Amino acid sequence: MYYNIAIETYMKEELINKILEIIKDYRNDEDVSSRIYDMNYEHINRWINQFDETDQEFILSEFLYLLPNSYLTKEKTFQVLSNFDIYRENFNYNTLQDFFDETIFMDCQEQGKSQKILNDFIDNNLLKHYNTNITNCGTKKVRNWFYVDDVLASGRTFKDDIFNTITEYGINKFVEDDIRIIAPFIILHQWGRDNTKFALEEKLSIKLDGRLFFYCVSFITNKPMINYYNSNPSFNNIFPIKSDLGEDALNFVENCCKRDYPMVKSEYAFRNNAYPIKENFFSSPQNRIRYENILLSKGFEIMKRIDEINVASLRPLGMTPPSYKTLGTGSHTFTWRNISNTCPIVFWWDANDWHPLFARKH
Repeated sequence: MYYNIAIETYMKEELINKILEIIKDYRNDEDVSSRIYDMNYEHINRWINQFDETDQEFILSEFLYLLPNSYLTKEKTFQVLSNFDIYRENFNYNTLQDFFDETIFMDCQEQGKSQKILNDFIDNNLLKHYNTNITNCGTKKVRNWFYVDDVLASGRTFKDDIFNTITEYGINKFVEDDIRIIAPFIILHQWGRDNTKFALEEKLSIKLDGRLFFYCVSFITNKPMINYYNSNPSFNNIFPIKSDLGEDALNFVENCCKRDYPMVKSEYAFRNNAYPIKENFFSSPQNRIRYENILLSKGFEIMKRIDEINVASLRPLGMTPPSYKTLGTGSHTFTWRNISNTCPIVFWWDANDWHPLFARKH
């Protein structure tokens, strides 16, 4: 018995140390005084000890398996975001300077928001590698609006920024000048991307095919409807199959998340068990189901501890459009600089006696 306990303890410690090696730079760019928690062994151990003892080693093991495709380092992210040769090739420019001459970098967000931070990086990168900067771009007839941000989930911020910019510019002039919107994101959700494009076309009364181009470091194929255009989604997010636990959580959301409008999309609350056709994200289909249900169960438990839920978009598996009767967006992608609130709340919630793994920067 003591021998088995010793082995289990050793395996748990080894898993935590391996996880720490991957995520140790989380929010490491910030001043120490601005961080609530340090990413160290004790921090991760405190987080995992909140789960049932029989699940702890499994969660750590599966989380470690998922991390190489879930955790985006600073180096990997900026290798993608700063690769301007992609745009030069895709839009048939002979030189990068030709591309820069016809490109402006949009600056729609307030100070401290992610867009300004990413634009600052791009500005430094342009100066270092291309002997130019954002201010010196767009000096000729502008064809490209470059909109960078960290996450597109529901797409509300992007949609509002683009709609306001186009209407201010003039919809007819936007079309006549053949403006292209180049929109690279660190994390791009398929469902949010498609809904955003559709909503913009409806509001502007124009088609954006050939005018709006999305790029990303990590693409989350979470669009739930299966059809000709989405015939084999990988569902590289947390998206559980139907269960009594899930039904209870949905009823709780409907009754306890304050709102003055009906809930929709309940037909997409649960994953069709036939998909993904081949499991390429989790270590096995069986481990996917167990991992998803553990995160759902704990997220549901956290929500039940809240005296009054005033945020209508809160769900056990991450925030989502507030009218959706679903369990959450279920993102399972994290960056070195922050965690999206579309991830399951077990990763970032910091109240009601819950210790987060990734303390969220607001």
